Amino acid sequence: MSNEIMKIGRVVEVSGSKVIGALQSTVDNLYRTYKSRRYAIGQVGSLVKIESGDALVFGIVTALRMTETSLEGASTSTSAPDARWLEIELFGEALRTGIEESDFDFQRGVTTYPMPGQNIFVASISELSQIYRRPNKKSIKVGTLSQATSLPVHLLMDELLGKHFAVLGTTGSGKSCSVTVLLRSILQNASGAHIILLDPHNEYAKAFQDHGEYIDPTSLNLPHWLLNFQESVELYIGRTERTATNQTNILKDAILDARRKFSGTSKKLVEGITVDTPVPYSLDTLVGSIKEQMPPQASKQDSYQKVLNKIETLRLDKRFSFLFSPDDQVKDNLSELIKKYIRIPTQGKPISIIDLSGVPSDVVDVVVSVLCRTIFDFAVWSARPVEIPILLVCEEAHRYVPQSETAAFQPTRQALSRIAKEGRKYGVGLGLISQRPSEVSESILSQCNTIIALRMSNKRDQEFVEHALPDSVSSLVSVLPSLRTQEALVVGEGTAVPVRLRFNNLSRENRPQSLDVLFSSCWSKEIKDEGIVNKVIENWRQQKRGKLGKS
Repeated sequence: MSNEIMKIGRVVEVSGSKVIGALQSTVDNLYRTYKSRRYAIGQVGSLVKIESGDALVFGIVTALRMTETSLEGASTSTSAPDARWLEIELFGEALRTGIEESDFDFQRGVTTYPMPGQNIFVASISELSQIYRRPNKKSIKVGTLSQATSLPVHLLMDELLGKHFAVLGTTGSGKSCSVTVLLRSILQNASGAHIILLDPHNEYAKAFQDHGEYIDPTSLNLPHWLLNFQESVELYIGRTERTATNQTNILKDAILDARRKFSGTSKKLVEGITVDTPVPYSLDTLVGSIKEQMPPQASKQDSYQKVLNKIETLRLDKRFSFLFSPDDQVKDNLSELIKKYIRIPTQGKPISIIDLSGVPSDVVDVVVSVLCRTIFDFAVWSARPVEIPILLVCEEAHRYVPQSETAAFQPTRQALSRIAKEGRKYGVGLGLISQRPSEVSESILSQCNTIIALRMSNKRDQEFVEHALPDSVSSLVSVLPSLRTQEALVVGEGTAVPVRLRFNNLSRENRPQSLDVLFSSCWSKEIKDEGIVNKVIENWRQQKRGKLGKS
């Protein structure tokens, strides 16, 4: 039996998984001391237990109040005007196997509900250690329990990665550091991992210097022939010309003809080539095919000239050099590209960091689309059972899969949607990172079976996350605005039970470059070296990044 010192109240009402309890009148402060340890009472997110003989039911405190309210039609009544009430969400149960506090077998879910009048206790440290003990399955240590900082928190690795996850939190909540802790923990337990991180702000290169292959626009290589037809239309015709059926048909016929004419293509392969088949072709061959189709009448050449002019413009634009190699360098290097991006072999660097910050804004959606689609296509055509699982981590996910379909670049949305819905079958995991969860596609976010929610003050974002959480813990959304930096609520398949945790600290050299600029410090001294401006301009003109500095 539990110690009377830990008793704080009794059950008054049970409604499904929700329980209302009345605090004892003797509870006159926020803490209880037991075995030289101080326990918080009624803290939102803390754990309590309800005891009925050998059966234990555990729940999470979701609210503490004095004002009398009803729970979805149910009612509570008391004559005491200063009565205090706990609202509790039940999440698991256990059966005692011995006389010690931690002698029980815990399981998620509740089959035997408590009865009104049963006592409510604060969960002791030994009980918490049993509930949050390291799982028998493969797991990663990412932080400590907020309620008891001496207890480590482990996430289930296969469930986290194989069933997708989302990290959501407002700016300044520690989101980038939390992502770094998560990925570094994975890498410490999986040296043969294959992770691709889309980094739109050049934050993570410093965080993974010892484990990552850094790829920026100067080393990025996504040849134009790797684009499928839909992506090619976006590039060569553009959104404003989307309704130009003539141009679309011209481009389709020309790309198909150019792919079939590639010198390295076998006769057998030529017969099965489609406009989307990833077979190389040169721009000269593409241009030549368009010119061959062009009618002699000048009045009918307008659509052909528009496509030709756009191709020529793109060829001459140095910003697109990663897409358009000189024709004499066009070759079938798809195997080399795949091995580079998904890290085969890893060579000690199992994570590819794709820096998108220097990619032209008018083509970044195409780049993301090609990367995501290529990863998924590789997985689809791989042998079964899966030998090369891949994790795709998408920072600023609201940019690529926004809630509004009209605001999205459809090829990118379709590629990420396929990964979200079908990736589990083919060994492609998805991690969505966003500071604006309400702007992320709800249908895609709903495929993420583990939600890691950091501090969130925007009401609309909170409501959106509430819809994404399981019903049994949705009321915990109320705690999000008060979370500390690096603190998060984790629910879903990746954790044995819902948990409020604080992510581990990162050493200075492993922190992402996403820390707020210290204006007060930078402005406390005058910059006299005018060469700084010249150096920035030189980097700007040469599209070259400055060296990574200290955080």
